[in-house]
Amino acid sequence: MKELKIATSASLVATIETLRQIVRVEQTDYTDVAAVVVSVADVNAGILARLQATGFDIPTFVAVEGDEHLSPDYLPFVSGVFALLAGASKPFYMAQLEAAADAYEQALLPPFFKTLKTYVEMENSTFACPGHQGGEFFRKHPAGRQFFDFYGETLFRSDMCNADVKLGDLLIHEGSAKDAQKHAARVFNADKTYFVLNGTSAANKVVTNALLTRGDLVLFDRNNHKSNHHGALIQAGATPVYLETARNPFGFIGGIDARCFDERYLREQIREVAPEKAAAARPFRLAIIQLGTYDGTIYNARQVIDTIGHLCDYILFDSAWVGYEGFIPMLKECSPLLLELDEHDPGIFVTQSVHKQQAGFSQTSQIHKKDDHIKGQKRHCNHKHLNNAFMLHASTSPFYPLFAALDVNAKMHAGPAGRRMWMDCVKLGIETRKQLLKRCSQLKPFIPLQVAGKDWQDHDTDLIANDARFFTFVPGETWHGFEGYAQDQYLVDPCKLLLTTPGIDAATGQYTEFGVPATILANFLRENGIVPEKCDLNSILFLLTPAENPAKMEQLVEMLAQFERYVAEDAPLSVVLPTVYRKNEQRYRGYSIRRLCQEMHDLYVSFDVKQLQKEMFRQDHFPPVVMNPQDANVEFIRDNVELVPIGQAEGRIAAEGALPYPPGVLCVVPGEVWGGAVQRYFLALEEGINRLPGFSPELQGVYIEKKDHGWKRIFGYMIKP
Repeated sequence: MKELKIATSASLVATIETLRQIVRVEQTDYTDVAAVVVSVADVNAGILARLQATGFDIPTFVAVEGDEHLSPDYLPFVSGVFALLAGASKPFYMAQLEAAADAYEQALLPPFFKTLKTYVEMENSTFACPGHQGGEFFRKHPAGRQFFDFYGETLFRSDMCNADVKLGDLLIHEGSAKDAQKHAARVFNADKTYFVLNGTSAANKVVTNALLTRGDLVLFDRNNHKSNHHGALIQAGATPVYLETARNPFGFIGGIDARCFDERYLREQIREVAPEKAAAARPFRLAIIQLGTYDGTIYNARQVIDTIGHLCDYILFDSAWVGYEGFIPMLKECSPLLLELDEHDPGIFVTQSVHKQQAGFSQTSQIHKKDDHIKGQKRHCNHKHLNNAFMLHASTSPFYPLFAALDVNAKMHAGPAGRRMWMDCVKLGIETRKQLLKRCSQLKPFIPLQVAGKDWQDHDTDLIANDARFFTFVPGETWHGFEGYAQDQYLVDPCKLLLTTPGIDAATGQYTEFGVPATILANFLRENGIVPEKCDLNSILFLLTPAENPAKMEQLVEMLAQFERYVAEDAPLSVVLPTVYRKNEQRYRGYSIRRLCQEMHDLYVSFDVKQLQKEMFRQDHFPPVVMNPQDANVEFIRDNVELVPIGQAEGRIAAEGALPYPPGVLCVVPGEVWGGAVQRYFLALEEGINRLPGFSPELQGVYIEKKDHGWKRIFGYMIKP
């Protein structure tokens, strides 16, 4: 039996002769089908349009019977026409069908996965690593057998080493591994693509380590993920020029102020840190920009390159939270890889966390290199230089299923199928927002209230899905609360379902009397089997991918509506959050949901946390830089540091970067001075940890320790005076 099936009209099932399994066209989504045979009646009913819409390009045949006539208009969309009642011709038609199915099946798999699959099916006897030998070692013990059975034999058999050269080389990019990356480069419109198996944290370090050295200037988005600090500042030792970024009152992470892209402004900033480079033609070896923030603010990449590109040798667009913008028509201008570039433009690197919203196992990432337009120039980073940094961060024992997942992800995105899947995702997200606006009054989608004088939800879904106006941050509109944006500078990512919770007056940006911190909603959803991506202050994020379906989204809407009902009824906390209540019953005995919401909201108000969060990323409130981050890290390694309570850290130099996770954005960088908004923000977190058990954030770069009377204090390493 062949793996893929033949799909056919119900009336034709008995006439098809094949060794493949037959499935009716109405019983398949065509992902398990190698060829299709349909009746004239089904053609006239529109089945060819449905097949075309899949983007799979499946061989499709039409069977005519008796005096039936197939309109010539349909011929460009079919692979052939069968006259199944023609007696002696039937074997010929069936052979034609099987040949088409075989060809489709052979072309379906991308280079590396195809080679890996074939190799695994060979069932070679191996005396090479890994030592579990296709899972056999695990099967020698009851615990190992449970592990083996849980994952299945194929996973273990596809975990192999590079002792056999048939699969190519993943480090020097040979064989099917090279073919896979070349194919991905074509799909994503890059000059070269590199598959990375330890996350975009490693991908960013590869790029920054290939480009930056001590003394180089790096234009640095203050929103950057900590991996960029690690690679550019701590490992490479480059000197940062920070770009201030926006936070709105709800806690959403916004983009860089438009004024920060002004050349005169940037040269003034350079004079403060490296005056000798202030007049250089291209003072920045690299700019690192978050193409899309964690909270769904997407940059217009064309604007970025047009405004600062001439000042930079390269721009790294950290696209960990996007990567699919090139497959959604209204986001075309957001994609650096789709831009036409010439010898005067910067070289482009794009790093993508494939595992976040594309189709990849956790830790799968890819680096796209687009710099052929500057080949021959001194600033060009060639393949050998980049691969040197690549091998610095890559394991010599790669997990082949991760590499195969990246290969398959590229295949899935190739051609019309990729665009169709993402358009379906965008439309489902729009319909979900419409349902939320209809069913919920307090939990609100983060979108414009009106477009073209009409409520957002009253527009047709197809129109919204193809018109960027419905996701544009228009400067001055109060719904988004961001300041400093220019026209058409940023969009809301349609594949990030962003909601706001009560507690902020959107018109003024001020606190309201009562609020519902989003962490309470997030805990409620997890109690009920729904896992949001993240929450912060009065905002919550749900990632949307082509994996979603209407039933899943309806369940989410229903649970959000249920939460609103609980808040309106002031239900007992033991009912709304039973796990939190059970673990902290002495603290929350007798509490209702509104009482908990009010206490947490009042804590936010007392510290004005939204303002602290905003100030941490504004230039006027940046911690003073007194030491290069690399030097500060050296002091940490040498243990020339001491652990100090954050409450006593004012004026002390940070030896470690500190941040809440998520989002993984450093609030203070090694070599900066503790104090001001950053110190007050962490003290607010400390207060919440003690007063509201069950809702503690994950903090990195600082340490929580119990002190007097069980009170928990946050400590950080400071460089010794």
